[in-house]
Amino acid sequence: MIYLLDGLVYLIAWVFQGFTGFGAGIFIVGILSLYHDPRTVVVSSAVVNLVGVVSVVLMLARRSRPCVRVLIPLIVGSVPGIFLGTEVLFRLDRDLLRFSIGIFIVLLGLYDLAVQKGVAERVRLKESVVLGVVFGFLGGFFAGLVGIGGPPPVVYLNQITSDINRLKVTLNLFFVSNIFFRTVFYTLEGGAGSFDLMMILPSFLFVPLGVFLGVVISNRFSSRTVKQVISLSVVLLGSALVLRETLW
Repeated sequence: MIYLLDGLVYLIAWVFQGFTGFGAGIFIVGILSLYHDPRTVVVSSAVVNLVGVVSVVLMLARRSRPCVRVLIPLIVGSVPGIFLGTEVLFRLDRDLLRFSIGIFIVLLGLYDLAVQKGVAERVRLKESVVLGVVFGFLGGFFAGLVGIGGPPPVVYLNQITSDINRLKVTLNLFFVSNIFFRTVFYTLEGGAGSFDLMMILPSFLFVPLGVFLGVVISNRFSSRTVKQVISLSVVLLGSALVLRETLW
């Protein structure tokens, strides 16, 4: 019964990510950690999320191609970020860091919302290799530490990419690489024993279904609306992380 509940969480989380291109991680980690061991959730959710990001890429591949010149710097930056985040995950007390990350994500989302609304157009991010590496590093670090690496790269892509489907394909290909390296580093750090097969199995049914529903719903809205929803989602996800560390 508890694993059916896991499946329903996956469904809701991936409807959200199918719509916005990111964000499933905080639902999965935040909710499942209430009744599973948090470290087991962070490690096992890497595989669950791999099912999801591959589903997004396959579903949107015919509609839009990834922006490779943007994708490569993000991946390059993410590798040391994941390594550092994984080191912290298995060696240090993460509570203060997670709270600080939550605050940073909230501010990042508010900044992106201001840009999308046209209020902060002058400070819109520009495509560059350096920024790609920086935002990739931040995404990798957050993913390795708390299993939530989407907000930094999604804000970067939201400001330099006008095509929503291209944003989603590029972002989720970044997540494929991100998850691969997370899994490798988790295993090297002795985290293999934290993988829970029964937690992972429901994802093969519920995650693709959630992705499908999220993409279908997203296509009913304009790109402008979806981009603003993405900004608001970053704010909400950061707020949820802050509340989680405050209340629990």
